[in-house]
Amino acid sequence: MYLDERSSLIFNAILSNPEISNTELEAKFNLSRRQISYSFTKINDWLADNNYPAIKRTNGGKIIISPFLIDLFAEKEEYSSSAKYIPSEKERVQLILFMLLSSEEELSLIHFTSALDVSKNTVLRDMKLAHNVVNDCKLEIVYSRMHGYDIVGNEWDKRRLLIDVLRNIFDIYKGESYIHQLAQISIEEIEKLKLQMEEVEKRLDLKFIDERIRLLPYIIAVLLKRIKKGRMISESYHIDYEALSDTKEFEAAEILIQDVGIIPKRERLFITLQLLASNVLSSQFLTDKELPQLKKSLRESLDLFELKAVVTFKEKEVLLEKLVLHMKPAYYRIKYHLTTNYTMLEKVSEEFEAIHYMVKKSIKPFEEYMGCEIPESEVMFITIFIGGHLINSGEALPVKKRAIVVCPNGVSISRLMENTLRDLFPEFYFYKAFSIREFEQLDVDFDIVFSPVPLQTDKHLFIVDQFITDFEKIQLRQRVMQGLFGLNSTIVNIDQIINLIEKHAKIEDKQSLEKALQDYFSFQVSNERKQKQDKNLSDFITPETIVLRDQVESWQEAIKIASQPLLSKGIITESYIETMQNQYPDMSPHIVLRMNIAIPHASPEDGVHSTGMSLLRIRDGLSFDDECKVHFVVVIAAVDKNQHLNALLQLMKIAEMNKVINLMAHMDNQNDIFDVIQTYSE
Repeated sequence: MYLDERSSLIFNAILSNPEISNTELEAKFNLSRRQISYSFTKINDWLADNNYPAIKRTNGGKIIISPFLIDLFAEKEEYSSSAKYIPSEKERVQLILFMLLSSEEELSLIHFTSALDVSKNTVLRDMKLAHNVVNDCKLEIVYSRMHGYDIVGNEWDKRRLLIDVLRNIFDIYKGESYIHQLAQISIEEIEKLKLQMEEVEKRLDLKFIDERIRLLPYIIAVLLKRIKKGRMISESYHIDYEALSDTKEFEAAEILIQDVGIIPKRERLFITLQLLASNVLSSQFLTDKELPQLKKSLRESLDLFELKAVVTFKEKEVLLEKLVLHMKPAYYRIKYHLTTNYTMLEKVSEEFEAIHYMVKKSIKPFEEYMGCEIPESEVMFITIFIGGHLINSGEALPVKKRAIVVCPNGVSISRLMENTLRDLFPEFYFYKAFSIREFEQLDVDFDIVFSPVPLQTDKHLFIVDQFITDFEKIQLRQRVMQGLFGLNSTIVNIDQIINLIEKHAKIEDKQSLEKALQDYFSFQVSNERKQKQDKNLSDFITPETIVLRDQVESWQEAIKIASQPLLSKGIITESYIETMQNQYPDMSPHIVLRMNIAIPHASPEDGVHSTGMSLLRIRDGLSFDDECKVHFVVVIAAVDKNQHLNALLQLMKIAEMNKVINLMAHMDNQNDIFDVIQTYSE
């Protein structure tokens, strides 16, 4: 085994500068964190094969390399030969699939061994893995002596696989060169398509995100090759002609196929779908016929979210317009099942867990409009919009420096980065997030740039990951404050702490100490954040705020009795109780969680002094919906959009547990009910 070109360059950089960090490596070689991690694995595999000590990395991104390796290799270069890059097993599978889907000649084992520079046995092993991939797409790889290897099945499924494969190849080192080589697509063809896409942007008044404008010309080029070879879509039921034919994208698709000649209507529609299913930053929308219904379904979902989350959106129409704009590409991704699993958004769900849970509970009107279940990835994007809007609608803070966020990965991720940084640096004024191309043409004054990729600028540039942990936020804030003002801010410096300890004591295991300090300060930040925002249900509903009754005369009386603990504590006023009674003359289904817990509430301005909750247990229950009885009424008083959300999420989960609800309904002691609540509030 020997090192590929990229891994050799990274190994060389570490040897020449052992203090270099992960972030610096990403910036130096213009690589993603995942690509750097992949190369580290290759480097350590190579070191292990040669019985050398492995290179380690701390959670904070610091690299630990044995002095033995520095002494051994600092002056040598044979390990960093200029051998061409060797794709991994998974990468070879993608390349094999791409050859099968794009080649104009019959393919034998020799074609694969020659193109990938591996043995026949390796290709045969890779081909077995490729079989598994295509089987998941309802396709099959077949072989015959006369025609060689081929993929058989529905052309629509082949196209979907082809687009996924192209995306994956783009992540491979020098992936674009593989596409040019294996599909015999010239650089001139791609450059011409890029110019045509710029014309499409002007025609549609939109801007493709940076990643998409790189990928889409290759998708179009390969699709046009299939069309010219007669590999056409034949199943018309897949695409609703009426839904797409009167869109501007359908007209603009003509720009991309103008050199192909006459092609079937279905193929023009499929090219149109590639434009519609792209993430865009701004554009005209759908058709005049579809827009009002889609907007109405989104408005109803937002209304439902307000009821379930006990919040009132500020500038709700602004949020609605943003969602409508986003739903242009999402509409077609969902309708034609083109949604990709956005693994990069897993962290978003953690950051907005309570909001995400309530979005899923509120999405039904939009699902009814679409006529299908909304994929999890698309729901997560909606969570980002709503979470970002809730963050942005907070109080404006004083500013000192002007900052911008540049992100190549689309409006949703850009906005999330912007909101995270805005929260981390209340001292700065943040412009809206920009794409790389917008940044290059920018004509505004700014002092600071935050970006996940290196940029050409004479301003202060800070490379920051799109999603950062609490501890990474600490490090970033210290780095920024030191870089701008020479200040340590209020953030501790672990290296300084370790240096201070070393002056007075011998450290036997510096790596373990560093890890322990990182864990400690991560816990401190996390704990502080939880104390500020993520209060548990048991923090609000305590034995003092629980009222027990065997029966009540009416729903109106239930609201009054349930509110008494909050009224006596000065959390709410009498007017708040009256507003709830007027707002809910009857027990509305919108405020009953899982037919088990009613949650009457009103707006903060109706008489809320601080956030609180109180619970009324009615042993005999109140009749609801002619089918069941509700035994619990929880009054919610909220002063903002954050403090109560985690507690409300926990209350929703308890409402789903019928056995727990039945148990609590027959308890005669406030402390017993509180113990149950506490059990399910962690």
